[in-house]
Amino acid sequence: MEKTVSLLQELITLRTDGDGERQIADFIEGLFAGTAATTRRFVHSDTRHSLQVCIPGRDHSRSVALVGHIDTVPVSDGPLWQHPPFSGHYDGEFVWGRGSADMKGGDTAMILVGQHLLAASEPPALDVELLFTCDEETSGMGVVAMQQAGVFDRAVAAFICEPTSCRPGVCEKGALWLQVTAQGVSSHGSRPDLGVSAIDGINAFAQRLAGALLAGAAHPLLGRTTMAMTTFSGGVKTNVIPDSATATFDIRAVPGLQNRQIIEMSGQIARSLCLERPGLHLSAAVQNDRPAIELPADSSFGSIVDDACRRCGVDPVHRGLYFYSDGSQFVPQTGVPFVILGPGDDAICHCRDEKIDPREIETAKNIYLAAISQL
Repeated sequence: MEKTVSLLQELITLRTDGDGERQIADFIEGLFAGTAATTRRFVHSDTRHSLQVCIPGRDHSRSVALVGHIDTVPVSDGPLWQHPPFSGHYDGEFVWGRGSADMKGGDTAMILVGQHLLAASEPPALDVELLFTCDEETSGMGVVAMQQAGVFDRAVAAFICEPTSCRPGVCEKGALWLQVTAQGVSSHGSRPDLGVSAIDGINAFAQRLAGALLAGAAHPLLGRTTMAMTTFSGGVKTNVIPDSATATFDIRAVPGLQNRQIIEMSGQIARSLCLERPGLHLSAAVQNDRPAIELPADSSFGSIVDDACRRCGVDPVHRGLYFYSDGSQFVPQTGVPFVILGPGDDAICHCRDEKIDPREIETAKNIYLAAISQL
C-alpha cells in the first residue's frame, strides 16, 4: 500500500491542470527505463505530451490497451479545500487532491500493472499497452493522435481506467455541444409586436429540441438523453426587444441515438421556427461531437471482466457512465471491445476535496491483471 500511496502522491504533485502533461510523461517513462518495456512519446506541444508504454507479451500480433488520461481540470477554490489540492495529502484512509479520482488513481493502477508484469516469471500472453493521454478533459488530442497512429490496430480489448468504484462500465453517453445564434428585429420594449425577439427564438428552439429528445427511448442503464442550456447572452437594454442572442447547449445522448441525428433534428427545428417567425434567423455550430459507446451484451471481453471482478471480490454490477471518456475517440473508429473500470468515485470528480481510497487502486490493478491473464 505504501508504494501505491507514494506513487499517487507523486502524480498529484505534478500539476497538469490545463497543460503540463510532459512532466508526468517524463516521470512515468523514467519508471520503466532500463526494463523490457518500450516507450513512445506523442508530442503535441512543448508542455503537452502523451506516452505509450508497451509491456511485451509472447504474441506481438495482439495487444490489450489500458487507457488513462494524465490531465486534470483546474482548481478555482483551492483555499477552501480541507487539504491543499496539489499536496497529495494522505490521512491514513484517503489520498486527497485534484486528480486523485479523475484519474491519477487509475494511472497509478496502470503503472502498477506494468511493473507487476515486468517482474513476473514469464511475460503475458499478449502485448500490454499502457496509454497515458493528454487533454482528455478538452479535445482529446492525446488519444486521437494515438488512434490515428494505429496504436489500437492490434488491440483485442481495452480498459478505460476512469473512476467507476471498480465496477464495470459497459456504456457511456455521448456529448454534443451546440452553439445556437439567433438574429431577430429590434423594437421598442413597449412594442414587441414590431420586433422579432432573438431571445424568444432561442427559447422556442430549446423547448422544441428538449421535447423531441425527451420523447426518445430510455436506455436501461443511462435513462434518457438530456439537454442543458449552459451559457446565454443576448439583449442590450431592458426596454429594447433583442435582435441578437447566443446560447450553448450540452446534449448527452444515450447509445442508440447518434449525434448526427440530433444535428439534423436541430436543423429542422430551426428552419421551422424561421418560417413561423418572419425576421428570425437561427444557426447552429457544433463545438464538440463525442458519440455514445456501448459494449455489446454478448461480448466475451465483458464476461472476462465480470469474472475478474468476482475473483477480486467485486460484484460486477454493470453501470453506465454519464460523462464521456477517451473511449469516444477510439472505440467508434476501431470497434475495440472495451470496459470502463477504475478506482475512485466518479461523483466527486471535478469537485472540491476530491479524494480516493488507495485500496481501490490495488483492487483495480488486480482486476486488470486477472482479466489480462485470460486474454
